[in-house]
Amino acid sequence: MTQFLTLLKLEFVNRSPKNREKGRLFARIIKTLCLILGVGLLAAVLLFACNSVIRVCIDANLEQEFVIYFVLIVQVIQFLFGLSLTTKTLYFNSDSDLLKLPLSGRMIFLAKITYLFIYEFIFTSIIALPVFILYGIATVQGWLFYVMLLPNLIFLPMIPFLFAILLSVPAMYVVSFLKTKFVVMLFLYILCVAVGFYVYVMALKFIMSILEGGSIEDVFSAGVIMNIKQIATYLHLPMLFKNSLLQYRFWPSAAINLFIVVALGIIIFSIAKKFYLKLLLSNIEGNNFAFEKKTKIKERGLSRALFFREFVTIFRSVNYSFQYLTVIITTPLMVYFSSEIASSIGVAEIGEGILPGIAVLVLIMFLSMGTSFAATSITREGGNFFHTKIIPVSYKKQVTVKFLLYVIVSVPAIFISCLILAIAGFLTYANAMIIAVAVSLIIIGNICSSISLDIKKPQFMYLDGKEITNSNKNITASISLGFVIAILMGVGSIAVSFFLSLPSMYVVLFGFGVPFACIEVFRLFFKLEKKYRAIEA
Repeated sequence: MTQFLTLLKLEFVNRSPKNREKGRLFARIIKTLCLILGVGLLAAVLLFACNSVIRVCIDANLEQEFVIYFVLIVQVIQFLFGLSLTTKTLYFNSDSDLLKLPLSGRMIFLAKITYLFIYEFIFTSIIALPVFILYGIATVQGWLFYVMLLPNLIFLPMIPFLFAILLSVPAMYVVSFLKTKFVVMLFLYILCVAVGFYVYVMALKFIMSILEGGSIEDVFSAGVIMNIKQIATYLHLPMLFKNSLLQYRFWPSAAINLFIVVALGIIIFSIAKKFYLKLLLSNIEGNNFAFEKKTKIKERGLSRALFFREFVTIFRSVNYSFQYLTVIITTPLMVYFSSEIASSIGVAEIGEGILPGIAVLVLIMFLSMGTSFAATSITREGGNFFHTKIIPVSYKKQVTVKFLLYVIVSVPAIFISCLILAIAGFLTYANAMIIAVAVSLIIIGNICSSISLDIKKPQFMYLDGKEITNSNKNITASISLGFVIAILMGVGSIAVSFFLSLPSMYVVLFGFGVPFACIEVFRLFFKLEKKYRAIEA
């Protein structure tokens, strides 16, 4: 038992931030309050939408079906999230030092899955508990409903979590195989992001259409509603959870749930006892590099060589190329669907002026996420940073190449997005091109600001050639700045176009974009040689 508790504590210690910031107390308080405010506003909007959907479902006599479909969605999210996290924790976070200790594979496995389940339980509670409380209030449930919430919330993640563990072995082999299929991995990442955003937009349109009509009958016919009820009867696992939560056929449902959990647990531990340690060792001993390729040394011009070096640094890693390309490539799709929602919902209330403002808001927001990778321009050099100081190339030229690296993907994405909006009829071609130029200036300013952040305080990692897989404070600051600008410019553009005129909106955009870009470019390159030499790694 002592070994188990020590290993479990070690899991939490290993996953906690290694170096906590020791900034001024006032700055930390402000940062925490801003985070709480942002999360609180988002949660309030989502809970308002959920509450409205619950009310509509009650009116259509679909309150039990709401629980079934909500549980299905939560369990699917749990399974997908859990499969990724489980595979990474069990097989790719090797913790090879543990293998030097006299510990059984079963004990290591038990500690890791306990940590994973606690993580999933917290994740599930954050998603589901507020919605179930809203449901209980709306349907006037008794005190027993609220008492049963805790045991049911413990059971809710169990079955998808155990299925995720069971499928983590084939998932590990698939990931290991795809490691060497770089283009395929990148394509799958981009496809998943695009499909995920499409599903999100369709769900949002559905919810908005219900809220706009006030009744589910305005969206679905009586026959469709009957089909919704019929399909729900075939969703057995969510049905068992619904029965347990609402105390309908409680004991049979709870017994079946428990039987499934115990059966899966026995199967998983039987497999783990025989194979987990072998799988862990084989994965550690395997090749951890994405690809190996023997290449001949080629002569290149100075600028070409610098660009080639930057591209190799990014594209040697699926993780880096995902951060560099995925959001930017999918931006046109995101902008198009956002404008489609705005045109069907907002135009009737606010007017045509909402469409340019929405385009500005979405473009800056998503491209700020994409170009936030610029805040790792120095950091991701890692141990190779010393090479950048000794090669016979000026620091200004090296940083210029890093800067252009983001411009050559973000600016075309902006113009393509605006061109799509013009072709779709959301904007005129003239307005689309004006917005593209204005947003390009803002994004150029944001790129320079991000690189400046990383030059000022790079977050180097040297051990074992580790990649930057988590957001550091520079990336967070870059995204935060982009979001603030997106909200100010997006909302401001909508307000100005509504109260004044569309040309006035362009004056606001260029009035901010031109000085912002000029100031940030100047800040980046002013005394750059001195600032770069001052970096101590």
